[in-house]
Order: sequence, then C-alpha cells, then structure tokens
Amino acid sequence: MMENDLQEGDTATALSEQDLPNFEGMNSFQEGLLVQEILSNYLELKREVITLKREVSENKLMIAQLEKKRDSYGKEVANRVSSMLSLITDYGENMCSTDIREIMGLSKDEFYRTLQCAKNDNLIELFPNHKDRRSYIIKVTTLLNKFGGI
Repeated sequence: MMENDLQEGDTATALSEQDLPNFEGMNSFQEGLLVQEILSNYLELKREVITLKREVSENKLMIAQLEKKRDSYGKEVANRVSSMLSLITDYGENMCSTDIREIMGLSKDEFYRTLQCAKNDNLIELFPNHKDRRSYIIKVTTLLNKFGGI
C-alpha cells in the first residue's frame, strides 16, 4: 500500500485516510505485526538516509577534487607558459599572438590553453590587435615585471 507511493523518483508522498491502517477489528497480534512492519520500514529508510548522506559527503570531496584538477594546468602547459613569457620578455614586453604561436610551433588548441593558463594566473594581458583583428597583442603584466619576472 505505502510502498507503491514511495517509488524512486517521487519527491513527495501524500497519504490519504484510505492509505492509513485501520486498527478497528484487528486483534493485538495483528496490530503488533503492523507496528513491527512499520518499524522495520522506518529503520530501513533510516539506514538508507544515513548511507545516502555518507555517499553525498564522499562525492562532495571527490567533486571538489575534480573541479580543482580541472582548473589546474599540467606541467606541459606550465612549461609552455614559462617559455612564452620568456619569449615575450626577450622580444620587448609585448608581442602579437600569431607571431608567438608560429615561433613556439603550437597548434591553435595548445596555444589557446597556454594563453588561458597565463591569463587566469594574471601573468599576461590581452589587447586587440588593430592591424589584424584575428590576433591579440600579448603583454606581460606589470606585476610580473615589477617582481623580476620569470
């Protein structure tokens, strides 16, 4: 009777008076069985809730770790950022993005990841290139220059 109402995916269960047990005409043994069944169902649900709470807390940690890993960049990208910053500094503090990409020999995807990593870490600033609207002028940030750079 109540088990049908508590199906997976239901967000709310509404009980009507017809769903509630009727103790009239039951002997004490039948009442005891019914109470025992209700208590058993209650304890089973309580164990399920405790298990779900545990799983949620474990998943929160895993999700947080995955998000941190997603936002961090690998050694390869970090090395490319370092090389790019050295290149820009050697050529005079700013360069065109297409020139950097050609000199470093990177694909568009590799270069984009490198730029995003450097930009997210506030190591570079990107400015529109008025001569070629498809590219950017990349400038090493003043903060990096102030503290000795690379």
